[in-house]
Amino acid sequence: MLRLCPAHGSSASLGVNEEWAGLDAGLLRDNLTVGFGDLNNFDRAYKRHEKSNAHVNACARLSCMGRIRVEHAINEGARIQVAKYNETVKQNRAFLNRLIDVTSLLGRQELSFRGHNESSESSNKGNYREFTETLAKYDSVLSTQFESSTVFSGMSHTIQNDLISALAATVSDQIRDEIQDAPFFGWQVDETTDISCRSQLSVIVRYVDSAGKIQERFIGFFYVSGGRDAQSVFDVLNENMQGYNFKDKLVAQTYDGAAVMASDLNGLQAKVKAIAPSAMFVHCYAHRLNLVLSQGAKCLPESRIFFASLSGFATFFSKSTKRTSFLESAGCSRLPRNAPTRWNFTSRIVITVANNYDGLLQTFENIIADTTMDDDTLDCAKGFVRKLEDFEFVFMLYTYEQIFSETDVVFDIVQQRAMDVLYCNKRTESLLAFVKEKRSEGAFQAVYAKTADLTSDPRDEPMRKRRLTQLQDPQERYRNLYMAILDNILEQIPRRFSNLESMLFLELVNPGKFDDMRQVFPEEAFQSVLKSYGHHFDSGRLRSELQVLYSDQDLQGNRGKLCDYLVFLKDMELDSAMPQLYKLFSLLATIGATSAGVERSFSCLKRLKSYTRNTMGQGRLSSLALLAIERTLVKSLEKTPSWYDRRRALCSGPVF
Repeated sequence: MLRLCPAHGSSASLGVNEEWAGLDAGLLRDNLTVGFGDLNNFDRAYKRHEKSNAHVNACARLSCMGRIRVEHAINEGARIQVAKYNETVKQNRAFLNRLIDVTSLLGRQELSFRGHNESSESSNKGNYREFTETLAKYDSVLSTQFESSTVFSGMSHTIQNDLISALAATVSDQIRDEIQDAPFFGWQVDETTDISCRSQLSVIVRYVDSAGKIQERFIGFFYVSGGRDAQSVFDVLNENMQGYNFKDKLVAQTYDGAAVMASDLNGLQAKVKAIAPSAMFVHCYAHRLNLVLSQGAKCLPESRIFFASLSGFATFFSKSTKRTSFLESAGCSRLPRNAPTRWNFTSRIVITVANNYDGLLQTFENIIADTTMDDDTLDCAKGFVRKLEDFEFVFMLYTYEQIFSETDVVFDIVQQRAMDVLYCNKRTESLLAFVKEKRSEGAFQAVYAKTADLTSDPRDEPMRKRRLTQLQDPQERYRNLYMAILDNILEQIPRRFSNLESMLFLELVNPGKFDDMRQVFPEEAFQSVLKSYGHHFDSGRLRSELQVLYSDQDLQGNRGKLCDYLVFLKDMELDSAMPQLYKLFSLLATIGATSAGVERSFSCLKRLKSYTRNTMGQGRLSSLALLAIERTLVKSLEKTPSWYDRRRALCSGPVF
């Protein structure tokens, strides 16, 4: 006796009942449990059954058994529920996308999020709520969510913090990925105190990205009030920089000259070098130049008196709007405030006073002639007039003005992100050559003659009016003073920049010496790079590629800054043809010359954590600073297709 088709099983289990096409329905019912007994007609019945809809449907359902969710197959209500759930998820994702955009905008623009009173009756609910409510007037997704949602409105401070953290985490991941692709990186570290009297450690990393461009990226602010000694700072760095593989990839560490940072015995640089042997310490070039000028100003009594008097000009105008109005009416530029720790601020005062000499004299005379001025103002104005008419003060003014006009250019250059150590060394050498050029009789005579035209030549004064210290020939006295000022600077520059022997390998890529090195290979400089970074290079291949570079004019490209040459190598696809040479250029570009990037982050800190936002948490502060400082990177990431998906994955729940 033949049993039922295995594709059907029992009719009750599959729900087919009498739908056995090609077989008699009654016969089917009679033989469901006993099988098919008419063997004489079996062949004909079998063929009809095999072509029937019921058999084909049963075979299809047998193939899908276990692969389709049961609730989808047997419960239409479940399918409807899933469809509604998916629609809810779609709406919530669209809503969250808009919150992400608002958070990104506020973070990039350094705007506050929360308001003092965020209740529905408040007229100022904070930028976050006000932005989203304004957008809801024109956006159906936002307006629908606000009107219908009873659980998730996206306005709580917890949601704000989650969104800020998610955006910052994405930027950090991108920076980490770029560093992993780079052959090396260096860091710049410095510490400052915020408005809440909390010590913040700022960390900037420098590397060459996959496009051959030098990047300086902000990592974050880290709380170090618990200890600002070298060991405490090192522990914070070691904990927060583990994900960047700094023990193998760190090739440079740039700090200011503070003993906690710079000491080679027990300072931060020594502790870092103990676990990252390739991490060469670089004393910030801007700080070195600042020390050259500040020490040069303290070397002579005449210089100390001059700068003390000069600072009084800025103080005089900074304390009164009425005095400032006189200054502006005379067409003079405002005098910058003095900053003892920033010598280029002092140089700006010198240059401003020198360029507005006549206007300042006129301003003080107008103040003296004004009958409404108080006695203190009149007395100070008369004193400044005497200073501006004093030969020695004006002589010192124009002596330092010609020096500062050059040092300000160097200050601006070394603080640019794309500047490399090699180019900064060249600018330092050019500054030294400039000072030597000014130490000449002709330069002195030019300053002396200009001062005499503005005041009066001291040689014309009667001998009886001269002080005992000025009994010698006045011109000879000022010549000695002029030469002493320049001699001190000439002595300070080599001494402050004297520890460059360890960076002798910079000469390997000095375009000005390529012709000489084509004749004689720079073996000493080559051994210098192998001594410090030998494990990063194939020495034999590097030597060959350098020799080819020196001998081939076409490969030398643009003989400018390292950043330009890196782009040239990348554009010409020489990074794959000469990988060791490209790695060498990347190494030199990674070694930062200054810690100016850290100083820029301090400016952002002051804008973010202000008097009205002084209770901000450490994590929120660091995340907002990252979004603000790296706004260019954030905007580029916003254009990627996965921007919203990655954000939702970090900050959402099951309904997103």
